[in-house]
Amino acid sequence: MAGSANQKSFIIMTKVTARHNTGSKIAKFVVCLNERETVSMSVSNKKRCFTVMIVPHSEEATYSFRIPLYLVQIAVGLLALVAVGMCVLSYSYLKVAAEAEEAEILRQLSRVQQEEIDALAVETQKMMEQVYAVDELVELVTEKLELKPGELENNNQDPLQDQHFNSSPNMLHAAEGHETVRSYGSRSSAGGVLERTVNNLSLLQSVVPERTETLDSVGEYVSKAKAKPSIWPARGRVSSGFGVRSIPYTKSGYQFHTGVDIIGAHGSAIYATAPGEVVFTGYRGSFGNLIIIDHGYRYETHYAHLSGFSVSVGDFVERGDRIGYMGASGRTTGTHLHYEVHHSGLPVNPSNYMNKQ
Repeated sequence: MAGSANQKSFIIMTKVTARHNTGSKIAKFVVCLNERETVSMSVSNKKRCFTVMIVPHSEEATYSFRIPLYLVQIAVGLLALVAVGMCVLSYSYLKVAAEAEEAEILRQLSRVQQEEIDALAVETQKMMEQVYAVDELVELVTEKLELKPGELENNNQDPLQDQHFNSSPNMLHAAEGHETVRSYGSRSSAGGVLERTVNNLSLLQSVVPERTETLDSVGEYVSKAKAKPSIWPARGRVSSGFGVRSIPYTKSGYQFHTGVDIIGAHGSAIYATAPGEVVFTGYRGSFGNLIIIDHGYRYETHYAHLSGFSVSVGDFVERGDRIGYMGASGRTTGTHLHYEVHHSGLPVNPSNYMNKQ
């Protein structure tokens, strides 16, 4: 080599075993590293390089080739860039995959929530329809009971002041208000499903308590109407009414008659005039054989001068059930039924509670 360049050679020998079809040949590869260093910066064309020598174990010739150092550096740089690129791509892929998974979860949640909103809208619509059905039922009951506006408001009014229940609240909205409710609950109202659902729920919060109170009032009225005596207690005719009359035993003087007397055949049936519990059966002074029935809501009925009983204390009877038989027990001028209706412990005119025979 020229005197201007200093050459250092490193020889690395490695044994490699190779097998061929014709037999086994062992070749020795010798890698020689030649490092050439320039002494002067003027000799720039002489660069360092790697020399690779292949030395077979046979008598064949030795092969060698050189690889410039810059190519090795470039290869290493490229490998590093590829590794960094792979890391960046892997990170980006994992990030995009995580975002895609999160987006899918959000889509599923949104779909579930939308289904729940739709179901809630359907349920609220059904509830609104039930409210309208309740309105119609209340209106029908009101018509059937022949109630007048304002009747249920005073349904605790004492029947001594008014024998007919002047009792009833105005249970329904006016026609215009009713139509307004329907427009809020309509599926065709403006806005989306969620807005209609919120409107329906807000409306139901105000309407349902009112309707519940209305139904309670109607139920209370029906219960009171059921407890109210309403039929004749026996077949026959009234011989003496409620109020002041001449005393039948002495033919002189007057007395206040607290019931009505119904003349009929001896032993004919006596009927309960309303549902209730039998609270007394037995003999009581001038009333003779007496039955008392408690109907609730401060109503009682008394049946006197009986010839016999067909019920006992503690029995529950329905309207029209046979409870005893007509007779002439006690102080009486003949066979008849003495019938009384009491409210709040006081006798009232039974004629107002004898609607049909």
